[in-house]
Order: sequence, then C-alpha cells, then structure tokens
Amino acid sequence: MVFSLYSIVDGLMVSKGVNEYAMASVNLAVPFTNVLFSIGIIFAVGTSTIIAIYLGQGQGEKANSLFSQNTVLLSCIGLTITVLVLVFLEPFAVLLGAKDVTYQYTIDYLKGLAPFAVCFIVSYNMEVLIKTDGYPRLAILTVITGCLTNCVLDYVAIFLLDWGVWGAAVATGLSQLLTCVIYLQHFLRGHNTFHFVKFKMDWSIYKRLLPIGVADGVTELCNGVMIFLFNRVILRCLGDDALVSYTIIAYVNTLIVNTMLGISQGSQPLVSYHYGKEDAAGYRKLLRYGATAVAIMTAVIFAGVMLFAPQIAGIFVDAEKPWLAADTAGALRRYGLCYLLLGGNILMGGFLTAVEQPKAAISISVGRGLAFQAGALFLLAFAVGGTAIWYAPLVSEALCAVMAVLFMRKFLNKTKAA
Repeated sequence: MVFSLYSIVDGLMVSKGVNEYAMASVNLAVPFTNVLFSIGIIFAVGTSTIIAIYLGQGQGEKANSLFSQNTVLLSCIGLTITVLVLVFLEPFAVLLGAKDVTYQYTIDYLKGLAPFAVCFIVSYNMEVLIKTDGYPRLAILTVITGCLTNCVLDYVAIFLLDWGVWGAAVATGLSQLLTCVIYLQHFLRGHNTFHFVKFKMDWSIYKRLLPIGVADGVTELCNGVMIFLFNRVILRCLGDDALVSYTIIAYVNTLIVNTMLGISQGSQPLVSYHYGKEDAAGYRKLLRYGATAVAIMTAVIFAGVMLFAPQIAGIFVDAEKPWLAADTAGALRRYGLCYLLLGGNILMGGFLTAVEQPKAAISISVGRGLAFQAGALFLLAFAVGGTAIWYAPLVSEALCAVMAVLFMRKFLNKTKAA
C-alpha cells in the first residue's frame, strides 16, 4: 500500500506545482514503473515461496544460495533496463502515449526515473523477502521511511528548486535508493534466517521459480497495461480532460490494489511454510484470516470511495475547475463498483500461488487484470462509448470471481480428500 503512495505523491505534487496535464504525463509513465515492480514481484514471490519451503524442510544452504543469486540477477536486469530506456527515450515516451502537451513532461519524467531502475526492482524484491526472513515490522518501517523521504524530496524539487516533473522522478528514485540501502544493511548483518553467500549460478531453479511468481507479477504488470489501454481509449472516446480524471482514478486504484496485494503477499510465506510441512490445517486457517482481512478492507474502501469521491477528486483538481472535479467523482464511483470483488480475487490468486498452483493463479491474474478487463473495455467502448467504459473493471472482476471460486473449490476439495 505504501509503495503505491510514491506515484500518488508524485502526481499530487506535480498537479499543484506544475499543472494537471503534467500530472497526466506522470500517469502515462506509470506502466514503466509497473514493469519494474512486476519484475521485482515475479522474482520476489517465486524466491520467497521456494525459500520458505526450503526453510520448512530444513535446507538453509539452498535458501542462502537462492537469495544471493536472485539479488545479483535482478541488479543486472535493472541496469539493462536503464540503458535501454535512456537510449530509446523518445520512442519509448511516444509508445506510452505522450504527445502534444504531455510529450515533454513525459520525456522529463522518464529521464529522471530510468537511472533508478535497479533500485525499484531490488527494493520491492527485498521488501517481500525481508518478511520471509521474519522481519515484517522492518519492511513496514522501511517503506514508510522511503515514502516520507519521497514526500520531502518532491516538495524540495518541485516547489523550492523548480525542477518540475524531472525533479519529482529523481525524488522518487532517491527514496527507492534509500530503501535499498536499509534492506542491504539488514541482510549484511549475518544474523538472518538466510543471507548472502558465495554461490554457483543455478539456472534450472527458474523453471520452478518463475511460474510461481508470474501470477503476482502479472497482477502488477496488467495494472500497467490496463492503464496504457485506458489512456488510449479515453483519449479517443472522451478527450484530454477525461485523461486527467482517469489519472486520479488510477492513483486510487493503484492504492487499493496494492493494499489487497499486501494482505495476499503478507500471508504467502506463511502459507508456503505450512504447505511445505504438509500442514493443511495451518494453511487453511491462514486462508480464513486473509479472507477476514480482505472483507473488512473491502467494506472500508468501498464505503470511502462512494462517500468521498468528490473530496478525493478535489485533492488533485484545481478549485477553479469544479466541472472537472464533478466528472472525476462520477467516474470514480462507476469504476469503484469493482472494489466489491477485487480483494477476494487477489487473495485467491495469491493463495494458489503460495501452494504451488501456478496455472490457476496465473489464470486469475491474467483474467482479472487484462483479458476480461480489456475485453470489457473494448466492447463497452465500441457498443456504448462515453462513460460506459468506467464499468469495464466491474465486468472483469465479476467474471474472474466465478473462475477463482471454481479453482479454489477444486484445490481445497482435493487436499481435503488427501
């Protein structure tokens, strides 16, 4: 949840310190950060699950080796991404949808963000692994520290130094660098459940690791792809002002999705540990805890969105544009109907990931995050058009809920019989 505040703070600061169209350009760049986070999640969840299983089986050396090679590989991936984005900066900005008034803003934002690609990937990866190591409080304190640092640096860069969107991007990158340093200090102490060791690269482990992590990674990646598709459809059906509205909705949606992902990912190492011990009662109990937490958060989030949509819109939109704030509030309420189902779908997908059911978990992630939603978006845009496109996520989550329940029933009945 706190990770999502980085982009929200950037958008809010840019909106107030530059203008709403500069904020929209930050949203155009969101798919790039989603790609970085999705890479971190794919490797983090896969590595975390296997490490937890190794620990449950008493194989500590294998856990150390996997952790070490995972960190080195991700650092190499991050450096490669930085080079590619900076070399192909302008074509990449155009690919994201930048043009006219948003073009230069998007270029500047990517230019400030790209050098920190390693920090984004490694930071999110270690945030998950540090919980597997048994230090969830440190993970929370670190991401909060990073977020607060981002807020302060954003203010300094935009309002005091007048660095605009480039300054906002650099502020975000530096805050991610800080969290990386804190996590590395933890793992270099040598008093952990697993730690850095000399290792021999074992490429074969990724045949097991990647399918496990893909489900959660796809959830993050699909969020970026859907922002990209929504941006395109909105510009065609509703225009530039609606893109500003969607930017605000995307910030709210990212916060809510990451809140539910936090519940799901927080339970995964524990579920995997009990699964590795073949303790069905243990992981079923954790599933009930997760379902209870999701139900409570769903009620709070849905009520908050429905009741305070105008106030949420007003945070980002200039008071001199009340019509834009009203349109944004209406769109947010239509879009927000999907929050009744979203958390349950994410929890079921995460649980199936933790018990090594990658095909079912990937089907849920791709279904709710891309396939169903993209299909509903294009169908509504073609058949109805206008504000009907805001109902696409509701259609997607409803279809996904049916599929997820069927997968869960199949797994739970099979393990009960066993």
